[in-house]
Amino acid sequence: MDPIFVAIRQTHAIFGREVLSVLIVAAAIYLAVTYRPEAPRNLVARLFPVLIDIQATLGLIYWLVGVFTGIAYFLSFPFILHPLLGFATAVVGHILFGSRQPFARLGRWSAPAALGIILVMVLSNIMIAMMA
Repeated sequence: MDPIFVAIRQTHAIFGREVLSVLIVAAAIYLAVTYRPEAPRNLVARLFPVLIDIQATLGLIYWLVGVFTGIAYFLSFPFILHPLLGFATAVVGHILFGSRQPFARLGRWSAPAALGIILVMVLSNIMIAMMA
């Protein structure tokens, strides 16, 4: 395999499994503790969807290169859900941390609730990737 292809795969795997999961939990705790009503959006809340976008972009690059080089299991049933769920996680991250947050009425618990949904999506995506 091409070393760049391997590097993208390793970065995507490590960032998704270890780094992003821990950052989700840390961000949920931080945003719950530092919550202030009527304050502008926190820097962490603004940057978090970007981290999910980076992960989804790395995965999309890896998946597209794999499909065009002929890796057959990338189009098989359990694994085809992995890029779809990754894209859905990025969309949900932007919706939940956008300027019109759907969980705004939860107050202090809006960010942890949103990050809990994202954590479930990330962990289920990790399990799909490990199954395939």
